Amino acid sequence: MAKQQMVHEYIQQFVPMIDFLAEILGENSEVLLNDLTDLDHSVVAIRNSHISHRKVGDPATDLALRTVQAGKIEQRDFLANYEGVVHNHHKLCSSTYFIRYEGEIVAMICINTDNGQLDELQKAVTKVIDSYNHLKPNTPQKATINTAVEPEHLTSSIHDLAASEAEKLCTERGVSVDYLKRDDKLEIIRRLQKQGYFLLKDAVSNVAKVIKVSEPSVYRYIQMVKEENA
Repeated sequence: MAKQQMVHEYIQQFVPMIDFLAEILGENSEVLLNDLTDLDHSVVAIRNSHISHRKVGDPATDLALRTVQAGKIEQRDFLANYEGVVHNHHKLCSSTYFIRYEGEIVAMICINTDNGQLDELQKAVTKVIDSYNHLKPNTPQKATINTAVEPEHLTSSIHDLAASEAEKLCTERGVSVDYLKRDDKLEIIRRLQKQGYFLLKDAVSNVAKVIKVSEPSVYRYIQMVKEENA
């Protein structure tokens, strides 16, 4: 049996774990299994998908791409309580467990929890308590977010990944995509290259549409970034 098929069957063994975790954690926690050997169709199982609106067959997130790009440099077994961001910029509490095959990370079990209802409840309770001057409660403690891990953007398409990075830079520069300068566009390519974005199929054509340049221009930008890194 070819190694690729063996790895695929190995990853499929973890699908019942996704059901198990989702049943325990409840509907406010999205649980999914990412196959890192097929980045363009990375999501192989997902429960409570209403959290991010992703589905089976969707591509890898920026975190997954960074993990593949890092290769064996990534020695951690898991990442816990870092920030996840969905398409409407709503923030989640996310955690990821790395699955290895012969020492190589081939899959990830990811949990993305929406604590929005708890946050609203906390605000309501705090408001009620504050209305009674004779009460002096301690300040409620929020869940600790692991800021050592770069936020993961839970997008459902490779176009969204590129658009998110472009939007971020446009916000920083205070301009729209139509007014991005050459150096701005190069910076977007630089960030996407760092994220491992160009490991995805059709990445070049998608980012060309986002930053409104030709595909040959994107290839030139990529080459410039590679020369910088060299």
